[in-house]
Formats: sequence, C-alpha cells, structure tokens
Amino acid sequence: MAGRRDPISIFATTVGCFVNETQNNRWKLLILLCLPTLSILLSTNIVMASLVAIGESFPDVVGIGEWTLVLYSITAASLSIPAGDLGDRFGLRRMYAYGLGIFLLGTIGAALSINGEMLLASRMLSGVGSAILAPVALAFLNRLFNREEKPIAFGYWAASVTIGTVFGPLLGGWIQTFSNWRFTFPAAALPAMIALILINKLPEFRADNKLPDPDIKGIIGVVVSLGLSLFTLTMGGHLGLPVATALIVLIALIIRLTIYHLHTTKNPAIDIKRLRHSSWWRPSLLQLIIRCLFMSMLVMLTGYFHSITGLSELVTSEALLPFLIAAGVMSFSSGYLCKSLGVRNLLVVVFILALTGALTLLSTTDDGFRWMDWLAIICIGLLAGSTSQLSRLALSNFSPEESMRGASLNTLVINLGLSIGAAYPSLVRSITLPNANLEDIVPKHQLLDIMHNEIMVLILLFAIGIWQTIKIKEHNIKSPA
Repeated sequence: MAGRRDPISIFATTVGCFVNETQNNRWKLLILLCLPTLSILLSTNIVMASLVAIGESFPDVVGIGEWTLVLYSITAASLSIPAGDLGDRFGLRRMYAYGLGIFLLGTIGAALSINGEMLLASRMLSGVGSAILAPVALAFLNRLFNREEKPIAFGYWAASVTIGTVFGPLLGGWIQTFSNWRFTFPAAALPAMIALILINKLPEFRADNKLPDPDIKGIIGVVVSLGLSLFTLTMGGHLGLPVATALIVLIALIIRLTIYHLHTTKNPAIDIKRLRHSSWWRPSLLQLIIRCLFMSMLVMLTGYFHSITGLSELVTSEALLPFLIAAGVMSFSSGYLCKSLGVRNLLVVVFILALTGALTLLSTTDDGFRWMDWLAIICIGLLAGSTSQLSRLALSNFSPEESMRGASLNTLVINLGLSIGAAYPSLVRSITLPNANLEDIVPKHQLLDIMHNEIMVLILLFAIGIWQTIKIKEHNIKSPA
C-alpha cells in the first residue's frame, strides 16, 4: 500500500535523521563520546568473569588471566601523556579515529588469539587505543560545551564509565555461562564500533597555532616512570622484597631525573609550574582519592560477598549493583546538583555521607549485610559518582588549544587512582599475612578482620577528602566558556 512503509525503511530513515541532525546538536555528539568510554570500561570489567577460562585455554603462560588485565591497564595509563601531545598537534577527530581503530584491532586480535602471547600482545594494543580514547573524549567535552552546559555534559560522560563498570561483570558472567570467553572482547567493543561508523559527525578541532617540537625526553621519562610505578603497585603482592626494593629505587631515580628535565627544558611535556596551582592540583588530588576509594571498596566488597559469604561470581556481581547504581545515578545528576549547590557543597555532603557509611561497615559481620550496610555502600557509591565535576575543574586550567594535554593529565590521575585502589587490598593482605600464599585458604573471621583494617585506613582518606573539599574556592567552580 502506498501509505505504508516497511520496518527496514522506517529504521533507515530514523538512523539517517540522527546522523543528519547530529552535526547541529552537541548533545547527540555527546553520545559518540560516551560510546568508546563505555567500551573501555567494558573491556576491563567484562574479562574478569573469564580469567579462569582464559588460563585453562593457555596453560603454557603462567598467570595469563591476571596479565590480561594488568597489561591492558598499565598500557592505557602509561601512554596517556604522549596521546595528549599528539591530540593537540594533529586534531581531536583524527586522533579519535586512530584510537578507535587501534582499540578495535586489539579486540579482534584478542578474540582470535591462537596462543597466550598473541592474546597479551592484543590486549596491549587495545590498551594503546584506550590511552588515546579517554583523554580525547574529555578534550571534546571541554571544547564542545559552554560554561553552563559543562557540568551536565561531564556528568553524562562519567555515567558511561559507571555503566561499563556495572554491566561489565554481569555481561561477562552471562557470556561465560552460555558461550565462550572469546566473545567477551567483541561484545565490549561494540559501542566503539558504532562510534567509528559515525565519527565524521564530530568536528576536527585542529590546533590553532603551531606547537613547539615535542619533548621526547620528558615523554619517555613520564611513560617509563608511570609504567613501572603501576606495575609495582599492581604486582607488589607477588614480588619478593629484593625485587620490589630495586624497582622502588629505580622508579625514584627516574622520577627525579624526569622532574629535573621538566623544570629545565623550554617546552616540557608537562608544565610543572601550572600544576602547582591549587585550581589544578586540589581537584586532581580529590579525583585521585575518590577513584582510589571507589576501586578499593569495589575490590573489598567483591572479596566479602565471594570469599566471606560464599556467593558465586555472578551472584557477587549482582550484589554489587546497589553500590554501582548509586554511582551511576550520581553521575547523571551531579551536573544538575552542582548548578544549584556548587561543587564544594555537593562534595562535602557526599564525602560526609560516605565517611558515615565507611564507619558503619566497620561493624559488618560474616553473616551477611544488614540494611544499614546496604545503605552504607550506597552512600559511598554516591561519592564515586561525583568525580566528573572534578575533571571539569581540572580541565578549566587549560586553553581550548591545549584541551588534549589537560585531558591526558586528568586521565593519568584517574588511572593512577584506580590502580592504587585495586592494589591496596592485596597490599594490606600481604602485610597482615606475610607468610600466606595466594592459594592458601584463610578463615572467614580472619578475612573479615583484614577487611575492617583496610576500611580503617581508608577512613583517613575520607577525612583528607573532606578537608581538601572545604578548601575549594567557589570562583574556581565555574570554568571559562
């Protein structure tokens, strides 16, 4: 009939309207910036449920499951600074395309791996793509949206981080239950693939002026020192004392030489003088603290539900949903709340709620969560969802032409906080039980005591966070358009 249209035509028209209107609508462009970020988080968390299966597939590589996570994370964090330099030189859209292409190539290689070495190399390749994508997305946000729109835009972007964290373990567990671990990698990459198809709708944002030659020595120093630091933090529980001591000494030496170079060179990879301003370091420090608290609590809660209460991996992921959903809800709403309350007032409130929640968890028993314990982790989740506004404050210290450099530094802070938080519980356990091996069975009451000790140390971070939040100056909250 002439007046009717088939479903395929309707779908094609809908997609065409979206593509045509996207160029004139920054909020639709925001979707393209959130999709790769979602893939990055999924790529990290979706694999967790498949680590045992990966180890069984490639038994010739000792600890390949853990290395699958470690190499991806370290690569992504270490290369964020050189990615920022390249983004400012060659344009944001071009670097976004490179990042998406590299990330997807690594994903395909991981899914088709015929041996453990190919899998690890592919994960590192995906990490290179991730190192580019995360700061590029933040740089786009900083340049696309004006002062009034930025709080909401950054909140929506941060929500994609939380969604990836929430659904990654669940999706990974479902795939592992009904299919093969190889399908976890393309499932995580699907949002990035959609973004690559629509990438031409993003503006180029090329640099307006000719930048000086890149600081190769500074970039190498930052990459090597950061990579070694993250490796030592992540693998510290598995390293002997002599090896750990040697690495710490080497890292300290490289950092000292790198800082000296950054102070004395004409065009440093990182402008140390600018980073001394409290308008940058204070929100960055708070970002570091909150990311560390979030990941530490996530690891501790996973251990509690799985090792102490005896839940399966999939049911453990479901038990974490109140904590993660609270972070997601706050990510979506933090921009609106900041416009009415201000960053300082909002963070003080959520920090106090989170501190109260941490104190409540000190009385948790091995019989399972009480109603007050569930309320406690929701309060901590609300704090974890507030970090996007800190990213906005830190990026306001960089001009539009340097958005990529500012975003890469912010990405570095985020990854460092997550790495410290992930390594912290293992570090506390290795100190508490110095003679215990990973395969040893530890009684439930002892595991609970260790978790309480971990929370007591984290309470100090909550207190430092409140102290630094109070010192945020209200006029720094509104970044320039």
